[in-house]
Amino acid sequence: MKQFRSEIRESFNVFSGSWDAQLHTIRTELAKSNEKYYKSYGRLVSLQAWRQDVLQAKLDGDSLAFYLEAQNDCLVSHVLAHFGSWRSALKSLRSAIENVTFCLYYKDHPVELLQWLQGKHRLAFSEIMSYLKHHPEIIGRSPKITGLTELQKEYSTLSKAVHGSAKSFRMTKDAKGSLLWSAEKPRLNQWATRERIVVRSINLLLITFFHTEIETTRLPNLRKAISLTIPASYYSNIKQSFKVHLTKV
Repeated sequence: MKQFRSEIRESFNVFSGSWDAQLHTIRTELAKSNEKYYKSYGRLVSLQAWRQDVLQAKLDGDSLAFYLEAQNDCLVSHVLAHFGSWRSALKSLRSAIENVTFCLYYKDHPVELLQWLQGKHRLAFSEIMSYLKHHPEIIGRSPKITGLTELQKEYSTLSKAVHGSAKSFRMTKDAKGSLLWSAEKPRLNQWATRERIVVRSINLLLITFFHTEIETTRLPNLRKAISLTIPASYYSNIKQSFKVHLTKV
C-alpha cells in the first residue's frame, strides 16, 4: 500500500508540472489573439454598468444576486477562454443566461423568491422562458430587439456543450488522450461568437425591461457601454420602440 501511494504521489507531481507547463504554452499562443479578448472585455463592461447604474437601485438584494452571479459567469467564461478551456467557458455562458432570466422572473415573484431561498421552489428554464415570453414588456415587440428569442437559441446551443451531446463541443474530439487546454483558433472563434451573441442578447433583454431608466439622454455612460454590445443596425428600431438613443462608440 505504501508503494502504491508513493506511485500516486509521483504521478501527481508529474501531472501537476505537466498541466502547468502546457497552460503557459497555451496562454502564450492565445495572447496573439488578444484583440478578441479585448473586445470581449469591452462587452462585459456593459454588465457592470447595468448593475451599477440601474439594477442596484431597482432590484431587491436577492433578485440582484442572480444578476451578479450571471455577471460573474460571464467573467469566468472570459478568463477560461484565456486558458483555452473552451467547453467550460461555454458552460459558464449557459449559466449566465439562466441567472439573468431567473433574476427577471424572481424580481416579479417575491413569494416564489422566498420559497426559492428556502429550497422549496424550482422552475425549469422552459418555464422561465414561457413566463418571459408572455410578459407585458415583451408582447407586441419585435423578437429581434427583445433579445429573448436569441437567448433561447443560445441556451439550446450551449446546452449541447454542457450535456456533451455534440462532438464539436468536446475538448477531446480530435485528441488521443486527455486535453485540458487548446489554443486552436476555430475554438476561440466559436467561443467568441457565442459570447458576443449572449452578451448582446442580455443587453437587449435588459433594455426591454428597464428602458424607462435610460430613455432619451438619461445615463449616457450606460448607453455608451450598451452600444459596444449592439450593432448599429439595431439602433433605429431600439429608438423607435424604447426611446433609447444608442450611438456608435
